[in-house]
Amino acid sequence: MQEKTLTGGRSYYLDIARTIAIISISLNHAVNRTYDNYFGQMEEFLESSYLSSLLKSVVTVFSHLGVPLFLMISGALLLHKRMETADDVKRFYRHNLLELFITAEIWYFIMYWFRVFAVPGVNLLKENGLGNTLLGCVKTMLFLDQSTMDSMWYMPMILCLYATIPFAAMLVKKLPMKMLSLPLLLVFLRMFMLPLVNSLLAGLGLATMSSATVREANICSMYYVYVFAGYWISEGKLSKLRTGTVAALTVLVFAVCCGYQLWLYAGPANLLVDYEHPGIVLCAMGLLELLRRGAEHLRGLRPVVTYLAKISFGIYFLHILIMSLLIWYMDFSSWSHPLKLLFLEGVSVGGSILLIALFSGIPFCRRRMFGIKG
Repeated sequence: MQEKTLTGGRSYYLDIARTIAIISISLNHAVNRTYDNYFGQMEEFLESSYLSSLLKSVVTVFSHLGVPLFLMISGALLLHKRMETADDVKRFYRHNLLELFITAEIWYFIMYWFRVFAVPGVNLLKENGLGNTLLGCVKTMLFLDQSTMDSMWYMPMILCLYATIPFAAMLVKKLPMKMLSLPLLLVFLRMFMLPLVNSLLAGLGLATMSSATVREANICSMYYVYVFAGYWISEGKLSKLRTGTVAALTVLVFAVCCGYQLWLYAGPANLLVDYEHPGIVLCAMGLLELLRRGAEHLRGLRPVVTYLAKISFGIYFLHILIMSLLIWYMDFSSWSHPLKLLFLEGVSVGGSILLIALFSGIPFCRRRMFGIKG
C-alpha cells in the first residue's frame, strides 16, 4: 500500500479527502436549498443570468464528489484490513459495523424527534397521536417507513457495504483486481452508462431506455465501484500517469460535467449530474490520486485538516439539522442566491464545529454520536 506521511497512524492525503468530502456534502444540501435543483430547473435557468446558472452548475457538480470520496476512502482503508479468518470478520463487525450501526440508530432517534417537534406549522404529535408517533420512531430505527432527514439515505447504504466489506477484502487479497473487472464492468454499464444515455435522450426530448433486465441488485451495489476505485488508487495503480496528465484530465472532465449540467438545466427534464454519472467517477478518482501524490504540499494545513477530518462524521449529522432550522425559521426572500448559499454553508458547518467542540468532551458524544476515535 503506497501511502504518504502518516501522523499518529493517520494518512494525511485521506484526511484532506475527508475534509473536501464533508464540505462537498454540506454544499450539496445548501445548493439544493438555495436553487431549484429537482423541480423547475428550466424555469429558474430562463429567469437567471448565465453567470448565476454557471455557478449553480459548478457547485452542484462539486457537491456530488463528497459521497464518492468517502466511499473511496473506505476502500483505501477497509480493503487493506486483515480478513483471513472468522475472528477477523467478527472483529470487523464488532469494531466497525456495530459501532456504525449504533451511531446511526442514535441519529435516527434524534432526527425523528427533531422532525416531530421542530418543523414549523406542523404538530405531528397531535396529528398522528402518541401511539402512532412512537410507532413511527420504532419503524424509523428499524429501517422501515423511515421518517428522518433526507441526508440519512447514506446510512443504510454504507451499513450494507460494511456488512460485505470483509468478503470484498478477501477477494482483493486472493485475486488480482483484473479478475474483478467483469462484475464491476457490468455494474458500471448498468448503473453509470445507462443513466448517462437516458439523461442525454431526455435532454434531447427523446424516449429513454428506462428498462434493463440486468439490474444492480443482481450483481452488487453501484457504490462498490467507488470502494474498489479507492483501493486501486491507494495501491498506486495510477502511478504511471504523469501528475500533469492526471490534473489536466480531472479538470477537463469536471468542466465537461459542469457544461453538461448547464445544458440539462436549460431543458425540461429536471436531471442532475449525480453519483451514477461516469464523469463523477473520473473526477473523484482524479482528485483522490492528486491528493495521494501532493498532500505534503499542503502540510501547512495539517492541524486544521486533521481536526476537520476527525470530526467530519459529526459534521455530517449536525449540519443538516442547523441548515433545516435556518431554512424553516429565516426569511431569505430578499437574499441573492450566492449569499444564501454561502450563509447556509458557513453557519451550518461552523455551527456543527462549535457544537462538536462543546460536547466532544463527553465520552458518549465523542465516540457514539460524533464517531471520533483516539
